[in-house]
Amino acid sequence: MSWLKKLFVDETHRESRIHIPVFVVLISIVQISVLIYTIIDNKGLSSLSENPMAGPSSATLIRNGAKYVPCMKPTQENYLNETVHCIYINETSTTYEQCLRYLCNAQNLKGFPYQIYRFVIPIFLHAGIIHLAINLIGQLVTGIPLERKFGFIRIGIIYILSGIGGLLLSVIGLPKYLSTGASGALYGIFAVYLMDMIRNWKNLSKPWIRLIIDGGCSIAWLIVGIFVPMIDYMAHIGGFITGILCGLFICPNLYWNICKFNNQTKSKLIIMITSLILLLSVFLGGFIEFYRTTATPTYSNN
Repeated sequence: MSWLKKLFVDETHRESRIHIPVFVVLISIVQISVLIYTIIDNKGLSSLSENPMAGPSSATLIRNGAKYVPCMKPTQENYLNETVHCIYINETSTTYEQCLRYLCNAQNLKGFPYQIYRFVIPIFLHAGIIHLAINLIGQLVTGIPLERKFGFIRIGIIYILSGIGGLLLSVIGLPKYLSTGASGALYGIFAVYLMDMIRNWKNLSKPWIRLIIDGGCSIAWLIVGIFVPMIDYMAHIGGFITGILCGLFICPNLYWNICKFNNQTKSKLIIMITSLILLLSVFLGGFIEFYRTTATPTYSNN
C-alpha cells in the first residue's frame, strides 16, 4: 500500500514554483488561434445584435464545430425531406437535409450525422472576443496554480473530461441550442480548485473571503449563461459535476478520512473507486440517453 499512498495521498512534492503551466498556456493559445480563424472565416465580426459576444455568426460557429445536436445524431427521415426556408443557403427553398448538410459542413467535416467530435471541438471554440476573454481570465487565474500543484497531465485530463461532460449534459438538456466555449472545462477545474481550498481550509489566509469572491464570480457567470445566447449554463453544471468526480479520482490530497481506522490510503481508495464508478455511470448513462432518441428538428417551414 506504500506505493499507492505515495502516488495518491502524499502531498510533500506538490506545489512546485518552478513548474511551467504548459497545458493551461498551450490550451489558451489554441483557443485564441481558433477564434482568430473563425473570425477570418466569417470575413469579420458579426453585428452585436446577432452575436453579443463580438464574434462570428451562428452559422460560422456551427460549420466550424460548435455543439449543434442535428449534426451529432440522426433526424427522422420524414423531417429531412421537408421543404424549409434555410436562411444560410442562397435559395428560396430547400430540404431540411440540404440545410443541415450545409450547416454541419458535411463536405469538410466527416461523419454527418454522427459528428461526435463536436463533444470536443467546442472546448476550443468560443462565441466571440468577450466570451473568450472572460474564460481566459478564469482559466489562467485558476488553472495555473492548479497545474503547478497537480501537474499538466492531471489538469489536462480534468479539463478535457469536464468539457466533454458539460457538453454531454448540454446536448440532453438544451438540444435545440448551439453552444461553444470552454466554460464546462473551466467549471471542472474550478470544482477542483474549490475542493482543494476546502481540503486545505485551515492553512489558508482569509479563506472565507476567497470562497465568497470565487464562488460569487462562478455563480454570476452561471446566471449570465441562462440569459445570454451561446453561453451554455447546462455545460457549466455538467462540467462542475464532472470536475468533482475527476478531481476525487486522480488528484492527490483531495480526500477526507472516512474509515473508522482513520487510514488515509484506505479513505483515498474508497473515494477513488466511488468517484470512478460515478464518473463512468455519468458518461455511459449520458451517451445512452442522448443517442436513444433522434435529433429534434430546428427548421421553420417555408
